[in-house]
Amino acid sequence: MAANHPEIQVRSNVIRSVTLGVGSIAQDGKPTMQVTEAIRRITYSSWPGSSVVRKCIYRFGLGRSAQWLYTLARCHGKTVKLELNGVEGWFSAQTPAELRNVEGYVLFYEHEMLSAIQEILKPGDVFLDVGSNRGIFTIFAAKAVGPHGMVVACEPATSAFNLLQRNTEINHLNNVKLMKLALSDARSVRNLVIDDPTGLGLTSHLSDADGPSEEVRTADYDSLVAEAGLPVPRVVKMDIEGHEYAALKGMGKTLSSSACVALFCEIHPYALSPGIFARDVEALIESFGFTSVSMKTRREERQVTAMKHATGTVIRQ
Repeated sequence: MAANHPEIQVRSNVIRSVTLGVGSIAQDGKPTMQVTEAIRRITYSSWPGSSVVRKCIYRFGLGRSAQWLYTLARCHGKTVKLELNGVEGWFSAQTPAELRNVEGYVLFYEHEMLSAIQEILKPGDVFLDVGSNRGIFTIFAAKAVGPHGMVVACEPATSAFNLLQRNTEINHLNNVKLMKLALSDARSVRNLVIDDPTGLGLTSHLSDADGPSEEVRTADYDSLVAEAGLPVPRVVKMDIEGHEYAALKGMGKTLSSSACVALFCEIHPYALSPGIFARDVEALIESFGFTSVSMKTRREERQVTAMKHATGTVIRQ
């Protein structure tokens, strides 16, 4: 009797169909892009119908199976190839969670900022990636600046840094300088709290709060330029979960240089140090001589795009 239950029958049919489809993909060696594209759009799209489809998948208990089958169809050798405006990048994607994070980041969540940075970078440029995480900005920036350019990627968290290193190796990049440290306003050793050790985003922040953590080195970028010979970047991206004010203070000379023409900074108002507010971070950015500053609110964060040698004023959205 149980075998004839409509929900069980539907679940069996779906599993059998998807499994056969993935098996065919693996056998032929020709991934059916139409299938993976459809699944991708259902997964990330805000179209109302996609949420209904997602609910049906989980209603029948197919969520975990669907994730693994999609990962099998999408990935090759536990890596995934993603394209940003015609430029290809390869990334580690050994689990459905890792694939979802990388794919969602490039195709949806950070696509606008990634594209803007890609557009402004030129061959031979220096790009500074502050809070590199697994290296999505780093990889595409390295391809944009080319072999005569350079990317300096700073990431303090061990788990994220290991993936950053792995992704750099996968793409055979020789123009990336990896630095396992947190940028701040002084050299020190600080406590880095891992926000969610099992989470997708590998996010972390400097704090003395309780929770899973590790000790990390901090440094101000101005001293790294003066003492370690690091270059002044033409373009900077910063996403460091609430430590923006201190890190920006520590690179005031760098950002004020005429050689630095663009800053893309994500401000996390809820994670800023006591007594520091988003407007303080914004005012500090404006003090570095950027002639065009635009600010956009996304969820609880503020995305700031600051440019030099451009006509314009502060624009708030």
